[in-house]
Amino acid sequence: MRPVGHEPPADSLTEFAGGDVAAGRQLRRALEVLAQEHQGTPLAGQIQAVLSGRMSMRELAGDPELAMLAHQGMERFREEWAQLSPAERASAVAEVEGLAARERE
Repeated sequence: MRPVGHEPPADSLTEFAGGDVAAGRQLRRALEVLAQEHQGTPLAGQIQAVLSGRMSMRELAGDPELAMLAHQGMERFREEWAQLSPAERASAVAEVEGLAARERE
């Protein structure tokens, strides 16, 4: 029996997010932004295929261009995070935790 509040994976994004529906929604929004930013490229076409259910997120995750973008994004995040004060980091964590809690409601 599934715990209350847990829905079965509805698509490859939710499945990729370990069955976490809220994380699947966040992943969908992130992919929509990437598709817009890379409009007209093969990567945007693959992202659209995932968003429309014609391709799985697992298939897209193996794309070298997506891996490169993810790596670059994590490097920028790491650099920006390192520049924050401990108070700014704590504030950012609290904000994200609040957003995540609202997503799960």
